[in-house]
Amino acid sequence: MTSTSVRSVRRAFEILEVFARLRRPLSLKDLTSELDCPSSSLADLLKTMSQIGCLSFDTETKTYFPTTRLAALGDWVGPEILPNGDPYEALGELRAETGETILLGTPNDLEIQYLFVLEGPHGPRYLEKPNGRRPLVKSGVGWLVLSKSDDDAIDRVWRRSIASGLIARKDVPFDKLKDRIEFCRRNGYVAARDSINPDAAVVAILLPDLRHGRQLAIGIAGPAERIECNTMRIATMLRERAERLSGIAG
Repeated sequence: MTSTSVRSVRRAFEILEVFARLRRPLSLKDLTSELDCPSSSLADLLKTMSQIGCLSFDTETKTYFPTTRLAALGDWVGPEILPNGDPYEALGELRAETGETILLGTPNDLEIQYLFVLEGPHGPRYLEKPNGRRPLVKSGVGWLVLSKSDDDAIDRVWRRSIASGLIARKDVPFDKLKDRIEFCRRNGYVAARDSINPDAAVVAILLPDLRHGRQLAIGIAGPAERIECNTMRIATMLRERAERLSGIAG
């Protein structure tokens, strides 16, 4: 696949993420502003997405909107991710209850990929954008996922992360990484400051069961001083919610 094709695929998903976040019809000007890219290339991509039935175009308002075809392609994913509830609904309840940012993440090779990010109203932002990624060995949720792996597997992930340029060896010494993973193993949760925004912190736990062999982590993030003062309460809340979402508790 050429670099141009890769950029087009990436941009198409970025367009869909903007729609998912704003949830309203959007014009070319709206999308150009949100994505900070040239309108000419974006216009061609929007035209293609309309031609294949992913977006509809309203000639009167000059706006685009996702089609039911697009919805049908992905409507099976939510129940497969959380079999006992709709992800947005379940995470939305947690955000309403806590007032903080709610995360649902899964490992993707050497990184944690956040499938759902519902930002809290009081900030600071935990991720730069929804569907963001962080290195497994440099994120709290990543340490949590790695706590289920043996030491040899963790060592391989650490070495591959360095070799791929994802991290620098000096930034994540292996002994410090092991200490953080041991904390997760002992306590069954992670409590950590964000590697990019130290004013933010997260508490997260793993869902009790695997979905299609993939581990899922659910977390609550927010201002570090508030999250760190309530670590145990948040961890307990997450355990109760995780059991209910996995269908283990009544």
